This record gives sequence, C-alpha cells and structure tokens, in this order.
Amino acid sequence: MMNQEANQNSGVEQELRRLENQWQEALSRPDLAILDRLMADDYVITTVSGEVVNKARVLAEVKSANATADVRNTEVAVRVYGDVAIVTGLVLISGKFNDKDVSTRSRYIKVYVERQGQWRVVAAQATLIAQQ
Repeated sequence: MMNQEANQNSGVEQELRRLENQWQEALSRPDLAILDRLMADDYVITTVSGEVVNKARVLAEVKSANATADVRNTEVAVRVYGDVAIVTGLVLISGKFNDKDVSTRSRYIKVYVERQGQWRVVAAQATLIAQQ
C-alpha cells in the first residue's frame, strides 16, 4: 500500500514540477492564459513587501506591465498531502518591470489544491533574501 501511495505521489510531484515550469515561463513571456489557468479563482499572494494581492490584480498588473524580466525557479521542493501540495523554492528575477529594476532573489511557498483533477495555486508567499 505504501509503495502504491509513493508512486502516486511521485507522479503528482512530476506534474507539479511541470506546472511550476509553466508558471515560470508564463511570467517571463508573459502569458496571461497560462497564469489564469494555474491560479485558482480565490488565489492570493503575499508579496515581498507584505501586500496581499488577489488573482484579478495579479493578471491586470502582468497585462499592463512593460516587463522584460527573466524568472528562474531553483531549489524547488514538492510535498504532497492528498489533494493539497506545498511547493517551496528560490526564485531569481532579473530585469525590469515598468522601467524599474526588479532584480531580486526570494524564497517562495505555494499551496496547490487539486479540484476536479486539476492542480491550482490557491496561495503564495514570497520572502526577499537580503543582499549580501
């Protein structure tokens, strides 16, 4: 039984890593359709400045922004708990957002929930890593 569960979790982990890659690429492009699909309707993110932002505002900001930022996720770890999964990692952003340099390094945590066979992000939080 444990082995079957481990195999199932391994498949889910691969799927979530694939979605994380899609998210990263969608932010770099930007691709609103992919972001819209990956975020649950009740999605909220707590930004590095401590602001809580909902899905509609995230999409509006990405759409209106003049962004030339490259987004790279590293140190990605996935833990699966049934229909909930926690993804953590390090995100490296380099480039500009509305002509402002947004190059940062931050740790992030995302909470994915499976609904009707689809994994969606319901919550995220980013913590800035202080410049050495």
